[in-house]
Amino acid sequence: MAYDQANAYEIIELYGLTEKGAALPIPEDHILTDHIVRETFEALLGQLRNTGLEAEIEPLAHGLATILQRRKIAIGKELDRTADKIGALAKSHDGSEIAETALEEAQGRFLQLREIVGAIETMSEAAAECYEVETGHAFIPASGSRASLRAQETGAVFEAKQLLEQHDRETAAKSTVEGVPLIVSGATDWTDVDLIFTTLDKVRERIRQTRNQEIFLCHKGGRHGAEMIAARWARARGVPQARFDPRWSAHGRAAPFKCNDEMLDDRFAATGVVLFGGNGVALNLGQKAEAKGMTVMRVADPAKKTAGE
Repeated sequence: MAYDQANAYEIIELYGLTEKGAALPIPEDHILTDHIVRETFEALLGQLRNTGLEAEIEPLAHGLATILQRRKIAIGKELDRTADKIGALAKSHDGSEIAETALEEAQGRFLQLREIVGAIETMSEAAAECYEVETGHAFIPASGSRASLRAQETGAVFEAKQLLEQHDRETAAKSTVEGVPLIVSGATDWTDVDLIFTTLDKVRERIRQTRNQEIFLCHKGGRHGAEMIAARWARARGVPQARFDPRWSAHGRAAPFKCNDEMLDDRFAATGVVLFGGNGVALNLGQKAEAKGMTVMRVADPAKKTAGE
């Protein structure tokens, strides 16, 4: 027990966490049941045996087990509300940074609550067992049901969950983007629409011939210049797009460079990069892509060529 506490304190000191930090670890099941619940029961009730307060053991033990039971139900309801919130945020997502941050926070809270519910449920079951050992009676909560969340499922609930899971699978299948990822970036002041359309047409056809696959376009969702024109090309050609929005609130000025890293992640397996002119962010993308052994195609801006002549 002392070792587990020392280890938790070391983690707090190392990462600068506070008692409110969502990153604090959840104790393992054996700690929850043995070192927390059973030792709590023994500390409170053990000293009452063979005393004039022995008759209070049963109601006190029942009260302890009931507290955990009620807390499990309360957190479970918050978990359900958070799941509903995630669904609502996903449906109303407008691509803004505010919406993206709200969705990420809701998902983080959902994962945290799910772990807490599991931990409280483990403690609740251990408390019920302690009550039964201490009193010899079966534990029946003052309200609600002792059964686990899985055991409470009726046939209708089970069918509803199956229906939702099927809907999620079908929605995911419709949203699946097949093909070869092609990353596009470039200058925000690029204006030559025809050159981008012609270049991407050629790249698309070359990949079709050499790999017998369609492409899908990956970019940072720029509202001006090369990325905006490339997005127009994709819509005109019916080519799917994957947009990697910079998260300014999370990464500050490094947000575009973080997007570069995400697009170049090995798990994403992009086939290459096309750069239409560009600034330091685009140059960074090209350098990182070449370092990974990827093909990088650089297209100069003819407007700037003319200006320099």
